[in-house]
Amino acid sequence: MGRPKTQNYRKELNDIYIFINNHFKVDIADKNRSNHYVSLRALYYRIASETTLATYDAISEIVNRDHSTFIHAKANLFEYIMRNPDVKDAYNVYFGIEVQELNHVTMTKLREIVEEKKENNNNIVLTKNEIAYRKLTDSQKSVYDERVSLILKSFGWKEYNSTFETIEVGISSN
Repeated sequence: MGRPKTQNYRKELNDIYIFINNHFKVDIADKNRSNHYVSLRALYYRIASETTLATYDAISEIVNRDHSTFIHAKANLFEYIMRNPDVKDAYNVYFGIEVQELNHVTMTKLREIVEEKKENNNNIVLTKNEIAYRKLTDSQKSVYDERVSLILKSFGWKEYNSTFETIEVGISSN
């Protein structure tokens, strides 16, 4: 079952097409088959499919492609292209999503705040070791984890082994 065509979306599709061309300084309707152009056309398809109810043919026609190209991009490229920071940035700009990059120091500070909130929560009771562990740096935590895994492994011999071997001993009649 196809998508319902309720109106002509030519103007909206042209606006998306112009946005991508201006943002990347290319013409995505060119017959260029490089990865860059393919990714940008997939971005166009994604934005067009999310903002309009235009048919696959109408969306593809703007960039001089067939509806099957749209279907292929939707099935195989939509998630892949969002891993490219430039494409993802253009997508966010189009929809007005402001994304601030967080550096390592900011992330560390956020982790500390979350850990403090967890410690202050009355529902959680932490041991002295757990509190001390949370104050370690990432490299110290790594060393700690390696050493503790060896200690935990050493407790394996204390576990009860429920499997038994049956030894049949017979009396010889000789």
